[in-house]
Amino acid sequence: LKPTLDVLRDLVDHYDVSLVFSTATQPAFENTPYLKSFQHIEIKEIVPDYPRHFADLQRVNYELRPHPLDWPELAEEINNLDQVMVVLNTRKDALALIDAMGEMPHIYHLSTLLCGRHRKDKLREIRSRLDDGQPVRLISTQVVEAGVDLDFPVVYRALGPLDRIVQAAGRCNREGKSDKGQVVIFEPSEGRMPRGAYFAGFQKAKVILDENDIKTLNEPQIFTEYFKRLYGDLDLDERKIQVHREALDYPKVARLYRLITDITLPAVVRHGDYENKLKNWKIHPSRRTWRQLQPFIVNVFEYEAGPFIHDGIMEDLGNGLYLWNGKYDENIGAVAEYDPADLFT
Repeated sequence: LKPTLDVLRDLVDHYDVSLVFSTATQPAFENTPYLKSFQHIEIKEIVPDYPRHFADLQRVNYELRPHPLDWPELAEEINNLDQVMVVLNTRKDALALIDAMGEMPHIYHLSTLLCGRHRKDKLREIRSRLDDGQPVRLISTQVVEAGVDLDFPVVYRALGPLDRIVQAAGRCNREGKSDKGQVVIFEPSEGRMPRGAYFAGFQKAKVILDENDIKTLNEPQIFTEYFKRLYGDLDLDERKIQVHREALDYPKVARLYRLITDITLPAVVRHGDYENKLKNWKIHPSRRTWRQLQPFIVNVFEYEAGPFIHDGIMEDLGNGLYLWNGKYDENIGAVAEYDPADLFT
């Protein structure tokens, strides 16, 4: 974050650039001692009296469960609701809940275990059922929290970073069909948590929710406090990029600067008309045929792919591409015979 903001400040100061930051959970870039880049710079709020608009546009009520829920308890609650979305912190948690739900009807799942084409088809079906008032019980990972247009009357969100909780709430009563939607925040008694900054965000959210009334989640000021505390616990230049920028070592900066740090390997899954797309790419490898193939690819973390490649679950097709030989389930996507770690989130 620190080198990112510093570069943006350079663009403003020396290249006559204007910046617009837009999000419902605005980070506290100018209100923390841990970031200096936006100090002594004029920052204009585009929307006047924005806290009033947050209040006027409130679409949900939040509920914080006082005690952790295990998977059978959560499954029982979901069974009593016709249209509900549950967002969990990891893919493994989502699969555990689906397993606890047994033969419960109208269960849907979304995660990066599903290839892009499969997710797109599922989203189309889910939206159609929601519009028609039909039952939909969606169990998802964080994949639904950014840019996915869904509207559920009830959303359950596993306790996690505060901004992620509010992003999930953006999929509740999104179209204002009812007076208020219901967002239930809960802590899974058997849940897992991604490491690093995500875990730090979870810890800060837990403290802030303990200290404040749950209604404050509808007020933008709470995120200023959340981010100020979060930045104090994180190394905002973990790779020491600023050091290399100061030394004008731009090749090293280019190698080190990554918004997404985990390296993944692309694996084609056996879904839909993947065979034709894969055949076309093999015969005429190009940007066009690669874009046609991409909807049939899942990305596997490199550090987890070794056992899959060794056991033939991932087959090397050359040119950095793999074929997924493991099971591809029509509900939960690419699954292996074993799970060496929490491969996808």
